[in-house]
Amino acid sequence: MTGPLLPGDPVRLGNVTLLARLGAGGMGQVYLGRTAGGRLVAVKTVHQHLADDPHFRERFRREATAARAVTGAHTAAVLDADPDSPVPWLATAFLPGVTLRRAVAAGGPLGEPVVRALGAALAEALTSIHAAGLVHRDLKPSNVLLTADGPRVIDFGIARAISDHGITAAGDIVGTPGFIAPEQITDESEVTAAADVFALGAVLAFAATGRNPFGDGTVAVLLYRAVHEEPTLGEVPSDVRELIATCLRKEPELRPSVSSVLGLLSDPAAPLWWREDPLRELIAEGGDVPGERTAVLPTAPMTAATVRVPPSPERAERRRTLTRRGLLLTGGGSAAGLLGVAIARGGGSTGGGSGERPSVTVKAGSAAPGALRWTLTAEDGDFDALLLAGRPGTVLVHASTGVGSSYVHACSPADAARRWESRSGGDAPGMWGVAGETLVAGEAGLPAVDLASGAVRGKAAELPPAPLWYAVAGGTLVSAYPHRTDEPGLRALDLRTGADRWTLEGSEAPPPAVLGNALLIDPALSDGFRCVDAALGKERWTYRKLNSVEGAAAACALPSVGRFALLGEQGALHLVDARTGDRAALGTLGTPLTPGTTALGEAGGYGLAVTSGVVHGFSPRTGQLLWRQRTFDLAAGWPPRTGGLRGPVTADGVLLHWMTADTLQAVELATGKERWRRQLPGIAQVPSAVSGGTVYAATGESCAALTLAGGVPRRVRPDRAVLGLSADAAGWYARTAKTVRAYNRVV
Repeated sequence: MTGPLLPGDPVRLGNVTLLARLGAGGMGQVYLGRTAGGRLVAVKTVHQHLADDPHFRERFRREATAARAVTGAHTAAVLDADPDSPVPWLATAFLPGVTLRRAVAAGGPLGEPVVRALGAALAEALTSIHAAGLVHRDLKPSNVLLTADGPRVIDFGIARAISDHGITAAGDIVGTPGFIAPEQITDESEVTAAADVFALGAVLAFAATGRNPFGDGTVAVLLYRAVHEEPTLGEVPSDVRELIATCLRKEPELRPSVSSVLGLLSDPAAPLWWREDPLRELIAEGGDVPGERTAVLPTAPMTAATVRVPPSPERAERRRTLTRRGLLLTGGGSAAGLLGVAIARGGGSTGGGSGERPSVTVKAGSAAPGALRWTLTAEDGDFDALLLAGRPGTVLVHASTGVGSSYVHACSPADAARRWESRSGGDAPGMWGVAGETLVAGEAGLPAVDLASGAVRGKAAELPPAPLWYAVAGGTLVSAYPHRTDEPGLRALDLRTGADRWTLEGSEAPPPAVLGNALLIDPALSDGFRCVDAALGKERWTYRKLNSVEGAAAACALPSVGRFALLGEQGALHLVDARTGDRAALGTLGTPLTPGTTALGEAGGYGLAVTSGVVHGFSPRTGQLLWRQRTFDLAAGWPPRTGGLRGPVTADGVLLHWMTADTLQAVELATGKERWRRQLPGIAQVPSAVSGGTVYAATGESCAALTLAGGVPRRVRPDRAVLGLSADAAGWYARTAKTVRAYNRVV
């Protein structure tokens, strides 16, 4: 348990002041510390007998240097280290939470959807570790920490550069029996990233069953079983059993890559399962020390921060279902095209002020075509969102510091010159979107910020926390809340001043379709769609012609004809006049829809409906079905567990999307005919971006620029860490956890 410093304990290591003992492990003592800037850290020191061993000190030096290169949303950042100190030490971000082992022991095995989401998070973390040239070598349930911000892979104390074979003595086995791969047991020199895939499979099997897949026993027994016997997976849910079994294959070359596992498990609509009880309560009650024994964080050093109310399991499942029903189609690959209509939530409210040290640093590049123009590096926290918005253009990045705060940084796309910065409480990007020349960001305060200056427009509205969604219609910001007695279901604010406009009773409906000043609200628990005037909150009309048998699968706006499109579960397509609510046309997709696999939208003047792996093009005027095109290879299981398009964008009459895990397809909007398809190395994780006749695409292994006309590669560059792409007339922007890199347009 946490305890006070003892006589003989160091009081200060580097720029870290030690506050308390957190625990002890095989390497040495672990302390809670605070940096000069006020950040809480976990400091690991080395036992003196190990520090006196020059071979161990050299190992510590190399591994600490390598570990500092690891970044990613699901890893614990190594912040500082001093291998030359009389007592060598290493400082990591302090992450209050519980280990996966403790969580399973307290609450039992995790359900199949949670196992899938956990697997995606761990695979993303391993991707970051491998990108830094490391193999973790000891992934296990006690090295997976569940925090208020999600799962984190921790303890790189035995991680080692892949090419480094000169530190560990021959015959040593580095890792934990029951989770280490056969090649770690039989031949340490051949350990590769595939060993971490084996451990990932074992960890997921443990999460799903509460037991080690190789059973219990002595070290020798567990090592023998890992090399010679098959794992016991009978109790693993069938939907993930085959994937886990392939991860646990004896031969490293037969295991899937980490990027393949991530592609198969990734689901952007997955609920934030760690924010649901009983895990939420377990995390809040007291944390485990990363990689060490159980400890409770003293409350005194903690600073105040906004607390987000997590959804109930029922609400989370409802939100998961609803989120899959939206088809995000953006003109020219820019997010700003959509954000003037609806805004996605993430977390944290915007506020003033700045840190004691620069939040970001800028490194200039070259003006040559296709060259790196500049690099923006996060010196405080990790980048987790990127937008291009406004006229003239502004680059907006959101960063989370990991200690209960975040900031939005705005800079020039030409040279990354700072325009403004705004800080807030809360780590995640919550309300995060652009309406015209206004950025709306935050969860509790919801200020509207002028894009040009960063100045707050009007007052920061005091809204209840944890809304279901936000939407902007005209000059009105509308938010929805779950059913409860003390708050209205829908609440509207003046976007310019923050003043209240109206409230309405509502239900837990998905985000509305928005057309001008009209909101089309899904009936959810009622018997018809409601069209509401966003400025006044007055009901304009109700549409009840989709009866309870037909149901409602999706709805969207068709701006080109001033209509709403409503798609029923039996495939009927209703086109409704936005002004009157009269049905203007009726069409059909021809086949019943699979629940939870439908999305609807308009792009380039054509209606698009996606269901069960097929995209349908229809006329917004007549409702007539124009064409069908399969969007992905069902045999390959892509995209996993979703019926929508992965990262669709439209430009110049072309729909672009990833039709399989590694194949980008261009489809003519007018005819549905394939214009081209291009296979790229790696697994697609982010939508592509388009500007100036060039398509920019990123996979887990590379970034590529291709011609929109024919898909001809103009440039392909290795890059394993891209988490987001945007493009404008000047070029394109790639976001990683620590950098935003701007590249000049490829000509």
